[in-house]
Amino acid sequence: MSVRLQSLANRADGSAGLLELTSVGPQLSQARTMARSETRIEKVLKQRLSLVWRVLRRAGLNEADADDAAQDVFWIFAQKMSQVPEVAERSFLVATALRVASEKRRTRSYRSANDDLEAVELATDLSPENDIELNRRRQLLDEALEQLDARERDVFILAAIEEMTKSEIAATLSIPEGTVASRLQRAKLAFASAVRKLQLLRGRRL
Repeated sequence: MSVRLQSLANRADGSAGLLELTSVGPQLSQARTMARSETRIEKVLKQRLSLVWRVLRRAGLNEADADDAAQDVFWIFAQKMSQVPEVAERSFLVATALRVASEKRRTRSYRSANDDLEAVELATDLSPENDIELNRRRQLLDEALEQLDARERDVFILAAIEEMTKSEIAATLSIPEGTVASRLQRAKLAFASAVRKLQLLRGRRL
């Protein structure tokens, strides 16, 4: 996650302009409603920004586009927040992130640059050798995910990477659990095949 996007979460500490409204009657009520909304957005940003960014990256966006798309996701959430129960926030954000990523890829001749995830996701005690190996595996993951069917990739990302249950995935994507299971099974086979082919290709290049 870039420094620019991380600062978005770091700044989620309230807006004095809203909280200082002290008008009486309807204006005070509106100010309180707006303050509560801001408090909720701040909380969701702090809790879910990393999740949204990971989903966008794994859905094939490079780092810069994932930053922009993450802001789009939270803008959409802010507009629809009153319709999203707190227990459904995670599912809503993940589903929105997948949709935003799909739209960005579809509206452009887009191909992931497969750049490495930022060091913020890396363990701080990694040796240089382990760091290189971890980056190599992440690049392999990106390239293998690129080869999956889009719908199967979405299920695979949520199940294998974000460790969501089949019922959570079904609710997030608005599809039956049986469909989740079948897509996940196909995705696992396709992913394993893609990894084998990429490893073989890399072996030939050495």
